[in-house]
Amino acid sequence: MAAAVETMVLPPAEPDQLYVEVSPMAGGFITLADHFFVHPAEEGAKRTVPSLAFLITHPGLRATGAPARPFRVMFDLGLRRAKERYPEVLQKHIDGRAPYELAPGVAAQLAAGGLDPADVDMVMLSHVHYDHHGDPEDFPNAHFTVGYGALAVLKHGLGGIASHQHFVPDTLPEDRTAELPDPQHSSWQPLGPFPRSTDLFGDGSVYVIDTPGHLPGHVNLLCRTKARWIMLCGDAFHDRRLLTGEKDIGTWEGPHGTLCIHLDKEVAAESIRRLQEFQRLGGKEVELIAAHEELWWERNKHKAFPGTL
Repeated sequence: MAAAVETMVLPPAEPDQLYVEVSPMAGGFITLADHFFVHPAEEGAKRTVPSLAFLITHPGLRATGAPARPFRVMFDLGLRRAKERYPEVLQKHIDGRAPYELAPGVAAQLAAGGLDPADVDMVMLSHVHYDHHGDPEDFPNAHFTVGYGALAVLKHGLGGIASHQHFVPDTLPEDRTAELPDPQHSSWQPLGPFPRSTDLFGDGSVYVIDTPGHLPGHVNLLCRTKARWIMLCGDAFHDRRLLTGEKDIGTWEGPHGTLCIHLDKEVAAESIRRLQEFQRLGGKEVELIAAHEELWWERNKHKAFPGTL
């Protein structure tokens, strides 16, 4: 049955298939009120959640007569390591997410685990919100990759519709940052229930999945490990109960009307529906992990870098 599932949903393994390792870490913690994310929500319900970041280690392209060099990708960087590293509007926003914990930052955790952050080759961001872009300056040699439309968001913002929608134009190094192609381009191909994916290394080990709705350029990362497939979901959903169907996406009333944590609620709901289908079809072959899952982190924090999932 597992083979049939893989044929339907997951790309088959090649005879000499390469696999990646995935190492989680908590890039800080903030406290979120449920009513911003799910409906219905219990009055006053809050959760202190991590901003998860992941190191994906690819074994590297094989070179004749020489060992392959690992290629290291960070998927998201969590929060900045100190509140003062944000502009004032975001400092005030973080104050509203107390209790919070920002230090020591992802780069320090990598160094403590034996990896120099300068040896990270690529940083891919699920999207460019403040609690995912972390401290790019701590990765001096990495090339930054973002989804299509994300650089326009960083440069021009979204009109100040909410405090968490504040963006700093020079967050990413201009000479080392590139956008993925427009998902409408033919280089993106279907994968299971997702109409648009792209093979990051061209060897079937990691796929970028277009998951629109939350913010322009939002992407997931699907990683083939030896044990199973791991889908890193960023903010495609914020609460596991959205994936199980126990809750709906939350909204709230702002000064100028109804607001949602997702820029396009209906498109985000469709992305969640596709994730639900992927989980159902993939079964035990797949694991989905969103960026702010505190219960998942409690169960798995013993596998944090330098450990692996």
